[in-house]
Order: sequence, then C-alpha cells, then structure tokens
Amino acid sequence: MKLQKLDRETKGLKLFPLFTLMGWLLVGFSIVVGVTLLSGTGAAYWGGNAKATRDAAQIGSALLAQLTTLAWWPKALLPIAVLGLASFMVGIAMEFHAIPGILDNRIELLKQAVPLMGQD
Repeated sequence: MKLQKLDRETKGLKLFPLFTLMGWLLVGFSIVVGVTLLSGTGAAYWGGNAKATRDAAQIGSALLAQLTTLAWWPKALLPIAVLGLASFMVGIAMEFHAIPGILDNRIELLKQAVPLMGQD
C-alpha cells in the first residue's frame, strides 16, 4: 500500500526529465537559429553596405529583405526561448516536489525497521 501511495506522490519523477529536456532543446534551438541565421544575415547587411546604400534601398530589394529578417527573427525566437525556460523550470519543480514524498517514505520504512532490529 505504501509503495502505491509513493508512486502517486512521485509521478513527477517520471515526467520531470521530459520537461527538462524539452526546455533545453527549445532554448538550444533558439540560440542555434539565432546565431546561424542572424550572424550571417547581419554580416551581409551591415558588413558590405555603407549606411547610404542601406538607407537608399528600394522597396523589395535584397537589403530590405535582410533588414526584415534581422528585425523579425529575434521577436519570433523570444517566445520559444521563454517556453523552453518555463518547461525547464516546471521539470525542476516536479523533481523538487517529489523529494518530500520520497523522504517521508524512507522515514516510515526506517521506523518500521528499527523495532525489528532491536528484537534480534
């Protein structure tokens, strides 16, 4: 009976690795996409073009497309990174929530074992 109660109370121990791993993956995805996509586009936009060329770019030009990419992707990656951080924190909270249940079970087992040891 005690083991079934412990299984119910520590269900988070089975789920926390999924949330933690999902958090790491989402944050990592945001970092990798941000670095690979934005560094190349930023270098092409700011590196080879003078400010006057960038300011005089026509609508629909490649320079404005690069500027759109540089402005849009950080805004799109921020919610993904925040979701990753939140799922990581949920995983950690699930793990910490299970610790008191495990310790209570260990204490009960020790209380039951101590009288048995004294009877030898």
